[in-house]
Amino acid sequence: MSSYREATRTQYLGNSNNKAIFAGAIDPDFRMAHNNPQGGYLNAILMDAVLQRAPGHRAVAFNAFFFKLSVVGPCIVELEELKTSKNGYCVSQVALKQLSTPTPLNTIDTYDPSAYITKLHTIITTTSRPDGFSFAPLENMQPIALDFNKMQPSKFGLTGGPNTLKIYENLDNQNKGEVWHAFEWPNGEPIDAKSIACFADISTVPRPFVHKDMMYAMRASLQFEVKYRVPPPKPTQRVLLKIVMENIVDGIMDADGWLFDQDGYLLGTARHHIALTEKKPSL
Repeated sequence: MSSYREATRTQYLGNSNNKAIFAGAIDPDFRMAHNNPQGGYLNAILMDAVLQRAPGHRAVAFNAFFFKLSVVGPCIVELEELKTSKNGYCVSQVALKQLSTPTPLNTIDTYDPSAYITKLHTIITTTSRPDGFSFAPLENMQPIALDFNKMQPSKFGLTGGPNTLKIYENLDNQNKGEVWHAFEWPNGEPIDAKSIACFADISTVPRPFVHKDMMYAMRASLQFEVKYRVPPPKPTQRVLLKIVMENIVDGIMDADGWLFDQDGYLLGTARHHIALTEKKPSL
């Protein structure tokens, strides 16, 4: 079993066509249903590469587009800086790619871009600024973190189980389309921006969305975004996530999320667009 830090680590190999190339690997412990690697975890691999290229920066936001299913095994990260600002901001275009039969890339000299398939395309913004101007006239509309004591161990999780990630839940308001989760690394590892990327993409489905019309529906993430707040000074050991799913329109489910630390500080917000396509049961 790998720690999250190890499972998201990438190694810089060099540049190709003005793009930085990193080698990484998708860990089997970070899979969800149908053995698919968890989407937030994949974005964390990309973020590891970005933060290596921009030491001293913190994450501001990312917007991810899922092109094809990734599989467990070696992968590469292709990073291109689109814009750097004198105000300390950097916008990068980052892609996770794999060969049709994943094999490790050990040196930049053997890199053939045409052989790789893009699985995930993400725009990541970082900044070297510690903080900035704040104005929140509607702050009273922000959700308040749920008491962790009202949660219980979740019935679902990653394939690595609680030895990989501890997940808790509160489903008291699921009939309103609202669910709460809490997350902790089992080894007490501090929670960072890469961790938040993972947690923002983990949730059970509220009861109103579990019915016969969805029983055989295929769910695929189209777009997933996270906006980060300035990290609190106190280390984050637990993250609480509120997810609200309101409707399905034109085959797309929208879900909004809010992530808090153990003291109720808002760490960031998330938004998901999930496509649903009908799949007939096997006879």
